[in-house]
Amino acid sequence: MSEETKKNLEPIEDGDLNLEKKFGVAGSELEESKERINLENSVVKEVSSAEKDNTYLQMLSKIKTQSNDNKNEEEIRSDAEKVYDAQSDAESHVKKMVDLAMNKGVVHAVKVARHLEDNYVLDMFHDQLLTDELHSALTEKGLIK
Repeated sequence: MSEETKKNLEPIEDGDLNLEKKFGVAGSELEESKERINLENSVVKEVSSAEKDNTYLQMLSKIKTQSNDNKNEEEIRSDAEKVYDAQSDAESHVKKMVDLAMNKGVVHAVKVARHLEDNYVLDMFHDQLLTDELHSALTEKGLIK
């Protein structure tokens, strides 16, 4: 902070610290209000998280089971190498994962994402799977019901 700014500041007086007098709210009421707001925020976060997980589970239940559920590990490893490029960032990895899901199916794409062992990319791919436009595109291609 510059010296000129410090000169323009007013000193804090004892009366400034009395919030009860300043705002007309007792300290216990203020604490109760804070607790109520924190409780409401945590409930909203829990609900939105639960709704998101529920949506994801609904999408997974719509995925057609593939006849060869145990895809060749070599194919998964090969696709993971194609998706992973040291020069590209996480967003480009996710885009490649979406392309893979559109071409080889969601189950295979998720296996490849897990093989990458990059939880950030896996989480971003999960979020991308929850978008309406990707859901519609996968439905149109018949990759999910």
